[in-house]
Amino acid sequence: MVNSQRFLLVCFMWLASSTVVFADDHPAKELVETTTQELLSTFKTEKEAIDADPNVLREIVQNKIIGHFDFIRMSKLALGKHWRKASVEQRKEFATQFRQLLLNTYAKALYRFADAEIEYDPVRTEEGARYVDVVSAVNNGGEPVSVTYRLHEKKEAWKVFNITIEGVSLITNFRSTFTSFINKKGIDALNLDLAKRNEKAAKGELEDEPA
Repeated sequence: MVNSQRFLLVCFMWLASSTVVFADDHPAKELVETTTQELLSTFKTEKEAIDADPNVLREIVQNKIIGHFDFIRMSKLALGKHWRKASVEQRKEFATQFRQLLLNTYAKALYRFADAEIEYDPVRTEEGARYVDVVSAVNNGGEPVSVTYRLHEKKEAWKVFNITIEGVSLITNFRSTFTSFINKKGIDALNLDLAKRNEKAAKGELEDEPA
């Protein structure tokens, strides 16, 4: 009987120590919410300039998020097993081109929601957790769109390293496309393709995926 009580007490203490909490003021949520609001506000004030030159949009987004996204981690995840096989120069080139592609893609997607209302769920996390998901619902007049930002703590700061829209992971989607491309043509061809796509994006001709 005593052993059973001790066992139950240990279980209770373990559950209490790993209790999931819901935080409205989590720093990761504050980062995403503040940064997104600043971007949407800037989109409205700079709409005329953005519509006249697509480069203005990318510059705005880059200036606002460059320090809040972990592009190296995103590059590693997007390249998957091919990251380990790539040379240092191939990795550097891929990271450079993929970062620009992400900025182009994110800028274009977010600009569509310039007039949207965004609501954020309290962050569901455990004490001391280094990974959190910030879940939001974007309402642009139709059915709300679910957007989830996954962040990790790096050097005492929260960094975004994945975005999931309506259950579709941005990184997983890119990895699938890149893996197929590399298997057919190699990583150098992928880097060249991304560079061409980024050039097209600068002219307002951004495509959806590598050919």
